Amino acid sequence: NEELSALLYRRQLQSRLRDNRAAVCRQYAELAGVLGEAAAELSAELVPDPVREKRLRQHLTAQGIECQLAAYYDQAGHLRIELEGAGLAPLRKPEAVDRLSKLMNFPLRPLDETRRDQLVLVQSEPLMAVAGAAAQKKDGQAVSGDTGAWFKHDDGSLYVLLCDGMGSGPQANRESTLALRLLEQFLQAGVDTEHALVTLSSALALRGEEAGGFTTIDLLQVDLFSGDGVVFKLGAAPTYVRKGGAVRRIVGAALPAGLSADQRTAPDRFPIHLSPGDCVLMVSDGVAGTGEDGWLRERLSKFTGDSPKELAADLIAHSPQGATDDRTALVVRIEKREA
Repeated sequence: NEELSALLYRRQLQSRLRDNRAAVCRQYAELAGVLGEAAAELSAELVPDPVREKRLRQHLTAQGIECQLAAYYDQAGHLRIELEGAGLAPLRKPEAVDRLSKLMNFPLRPLDETRRDQLVLVQSEPLMAVAGAAAQKKDGQAVSGDTGAWFKHDDGSLYVLLCDGMGSGPQANRESTLALRLLEQFLQAGVDTEHALVTLSSALALRGEEAGGFTTIDLLQVDLFSGDGVVFKLGAAPTYVRKGGAVRRIVGAALPAGLSADQRTAPDRFPIHLSPGDCVLMVSDGVAGTGEDGWLRERLSKFTGDSPKELAADLIAHSPQGATDDRTALVVRIEKREA
């Protein structure tokens, strides 16, 4: 019996080693894909705009500002202006940016730069997002296991993330916070969203092999230039998209991040298109649970307020789940940016 137990243990160990090696190989494959995309992006030719560059140089010379400058279009075809030199402080003022926008015949916005001798202006998006959130932790717990965030990338892409760690309390909070932080770092660095999700899920699976645990991920990505977007899901609760008075319910079938390190970790992917006035609602499973969600869709459909935060708070307050689980609601409304 001892020999048989030892044999079975060795077989189990070898099987786990093979699984781990396969997971590492998949991570290297994802990394190779990321590096390939980065190489293609760096090798892509940028399109200069000599007419606007000359016009800008004349404008700055008239103001007594001497600096190096470049005006060109990035890979997406959006105008980008880079200035480097002393005396750029006056150009950072809102009224100066407005004048440059009229001069270039494109709406511009400055990027956050740490160097005082550098100013980067990029083409402003025609769409903007107004977001609101509300959350309530489970009764008896000091912290919530849900974690959410939203941010905008320099290329005009909006990202909204909602992670729900397994269970509740501090351990669930640590798992969801780690997943959110790593995913945000990937996306801020320009990594393709699907590559980032697959790599993250595989890494969390290896990390939680001994202790177990997983995290659901709901991710909304929207191009604020075109309104085209994608909802990515890894085991997350349904996402709701309101266009006019109609509400679309998006449900995925993929496993949560960290539950499996094999090929099934590929996220569900749902293309959407958003126009001014459209709303997207992301919730953790503590809001509606496994029960009927008609009340939620009705409240989303009939909401006429100006504040997405008001709707999020209303959904949390009227959730039939009560306080039996962590509850989080994120509401995003797309609007037309004012000129």
